[in-house]
Amino acid sequence: MKIAVLGAGSWGSAMAKHLSERQHQVKLYVRKASQCRRLRETRENPNYLPGVTLPVEIEFVDSLSSALEDVQVVIGAIPAQSMKSFYEENPGILQGLPFISLSKGITNSSYETMEQLYRHYYPEGIYAALSGPSHAEEVAIGVPTALVLATKEEVFAQKIQQEFSSETLRIYRSDDVLGVELAAAFKNVIALAVGMATGLGFGDNTKAAIMTRGMAEILRLALAMGARQETFLGLSGFGDLIVTCTSRHSRNRGAGELLAQGYSEEETTKKIGMVVEGLTTLRSVIALAEKYNQSMPIAETLMKILEENLPVEEALVRLMMREYKEEL
Repeated sequence: MKIAVLGAGSWGSAMAKHLSERQHQVKLYVRKASQCRRLRETRENPNYLPGVTLPVEIEFVDSLSSALEDVQVVIGAIPAQSMKSFYEENPGILQGLPFISLSKGITNSSYETMEQLYRHYYPEGIYAALSGPSHAEEVAIGVPTALVLATKEEVFAQKIQQEFSSETLRIYRSDDVLGVELAAAFKNVIALAVGMATGLGFGDNTKAAIMTRGMAEILRLALAMGARQETFLGLSGFGDLIVTCTSRHSRNRGAGELLAQGYSEEETTKKIGMVVEGLTTLRSVIALAEKYNQSMPIAETLMKILEENLPVEEALVRLMMREYKEEL
């Protein structure tokens, strides 16, 4: 297949590498011309995938129109909060092209998933979300990984499943696009909390409790919004939550550790050096919880830490001393 990957961050670069090695013709769109030149010359993306050599077959382009010329599928690896401006700055450019989103997040302006945002510009377009427990650093070096492709287009899903899967990357299908995208976005918030517990030196008991109770509260909100419960028991739900909360590659967990050590939100983002989706998604989660009248004590406590300078140690005590109740 002829495929365009938009965005040369860690995920875009890793997916371009994987697809090229699957013998697809891949164009990787790089927004900055200087970065594009470096990629052509070195075949390495040191800021995002250090030590990984990108195949010579990948074509690096800094022109969006060139990237999309004659392609059959477009993969979006652009940060979630940048997607609205991408659509508005490039009207109609994806018309007629199936679009697979790798972006994980909820818009801060309108509190929409990536598909809901996409539908404003392409109401009839073929859209899919590819998600699951996957760090680009591991996909890029062939670590066995399983993902889920969520779309309402069954024939398209089967085609992508066959073309993208390999001995090291297995793709399952789902038609719960809303659930997969909500799970992908919401789990980043819980990873922040687990990172804070890690930064304070708490043990596995604490982290397991936060993950489990965190899943309970993000599931309540997702169900109220129309997602399906079984989605949150699968790869894009518990699977992605586990890897994001426990992996050394996790930007969200790393951000939580820095916040627990006393760094400000701005300092934390600067030290991470990449987009920390959990920090932006947290605001959307709080707004959605209010809209759907759902209690989300972990998310609400995180917001108090960020907005009201509540000490992390005190925040944990408040969570532990909440009103006692049944688990389920």
